Amino acid sequence: MSYLALTLILGILGGAYLYWPAYRLGLSLALGLSYFLWGVLMHKRELHWQIVLEYFSLALMGASLLIFMGLRA
Repeated sequence: MSYLALTLILGILGGAYLYWPAYRLGLSLALGLSYFLWGVLMHKRELHWQIVLEYFSLALMGASLLIFMGLRA
């Protein structure tokens, strides 16, 4: 059920990223932040710094790619 929520949130934000090019910077940050928060909340019972670092690095990498792709467009 939680993966469905993640899919819906990222799908809506991803659709907005494609539909509204003027807001790509904010939407890129929102996508990265929502993925990071989802990962931390999913592992809150057995949360270790390695898990936080993993979700942070993947969210940062994804948001950075979207930001740089948006700058080139």
